Amino acid sequence: MPVDETSGCLTERPASLEDGSAVVATPTQTLAGHPVGRQPHAAVCIGCGATLRETDLVFAYAYRCADSRAWTVPRLFCHGCAPDTIRSPTLGATEALVGGRLGSIALPTSRRARLCLAELSLRAFSGPTEGFSP
Repeated sequence: MPVDETSGCLTERPASLEDGSAVVATPTQTLAGHPVGRQPHAAVCIGCGATLRETDLVFAYAYRCADSRAWTVPRLFCHGCAPDTIRSPTLGATEALVGGRLGSIALPTSRRARLCLAELSLRAFSGPTEGFSP
């Protein structure tokens, strides 16, 4: 199903949309509110090791494998360390580099606050048909 990720528009309408069982969203819409960081109130820039806190400007590398519904956010960058592109796209994975701020979200199961991605914009994107085998 071809999707223009910069606008979130489908170039073909899949059958699952006809019966209302599918939802189409851009990476920025999907990643907004996504919890990040290992500590509840601080994360670390993978480039320089700087501590990142709520309201800081950040960039996040996120990916979703073709056989998965969940996005994974393994890397956060401060403004100075953020790459401009996805350097080595992986075939079979949708990858995005998004920029925004760190916010906080209350997770209902654990009843704890966590840092999350907020106010996102897309900086770079690689679709599942781009790149090289892992």
